Amino acid sequence: MKRFKPLLITTLIIISIFMVGKYTLDSIFEDMCGNEIIQEVPSPSGEKVAYIFNRDCGATTGVSFQLSIMDKGDDLPNKSGNTFVAEGDFTIEWVSEKILSVKYRKSSETYEMDKRVNGIKVEYVSE
Repeated sequence: MKRFKPLLITTLIIISIFMVGKYTLDSIFEDMCGNEIIQEVPSPSGEKVAYIFNRDCGATTGVSFQLSIMDKGDDLPNKSGNTFVAEGDFTIEWVSEKILSVKYRKSSETYEMDKRVNGIKVEYVSE
């Protein structure tokens, strides 16, 4: 038991240092990324809003074009888009209250293409 106690204390200290370090690094580097809203498109009833925005995380990554579908009144968080992420620009159009169409270039590399977000069906059309 006497041998176990120092090992347990050492393990807890290492875990604590790791957690504090991770929190500190996350806090420092979180602000390196920024979103610039290009277009804000409300749904036909105005209950949902589709945001097209650029996300830039500094010199080590390129700027990407992103889409988030949010509830009316919610601010766009400083996070990656919750619906669509691509290297090239794109357009959107509300087909109905529950369907959003995204038109993007076939040659554009895509990183995220969710088909249902926040109760909205998302249809993709490559041109």
